[in-house]
Amino acid sequence: MRMRESLFRRMRAVAGCSVALLLVVGSLMAGDAKPAEAPGTDDLSRYAVTKPAPGSRATIRDASGRTTGTAATTGTRTTLRDSSGRTTGSATVQGDRTVFRDAAGRTVWTATTSDRQTTTYRDASGRTLGTASRTGGSTTFRDASGRRSSTVQPTGSGATVRDRSGRTTGTVRTTGAKR
Repeated sequence: MRMRESLFRRMRAVAGCSVALLLVVGSLMAGDAKPAEAPGTDDLSRYAVTKPAPGSRATIRDASGRTTGTAATTGTRTTLRDSSGRTTGSATVQGDRTVFRDAAGRTVWTATTSDRQTTTYRDASGRTLGTASRTGGSTTFRDASGRRSSTVQPTGSGATVRDRSGRTTGTVRTTGAKR
């Protein structure tokens, strides 16, 4: 009987330690920042892809200053790479339209510019993902329901993106050819 009680106490102690360990790990993970978006899927990299100058290279960084990707433009084609240098996709300008393809070559989204001020983003099926409108130099992104998702403000040789509450969520710095 004592052996059973002793074994039961040990099991309870191990279970208590496991629960404590899970709580610590869970709280650490809960404090992590939102994982970085893959280049080409967020407002800042869409901005970098639709506003490139031939021969330019853009470095995309998150709010902490960590590089999340790059966008290099040659002619009418921009290649996006993640922070490890792996190609995440490419974008090709075709007149007033930019077509973004993932690394496998599948069309993910398109951007069509009308009146030089408004860009409409659509997924591969043609559903509207959102819009970007340019006013006085800054670009305001809105989601499909029309709510402001972010604002991109040009800053010298780059741009800063802020979320709807005004917090900086990323930056892009362009080198190479001038626009």
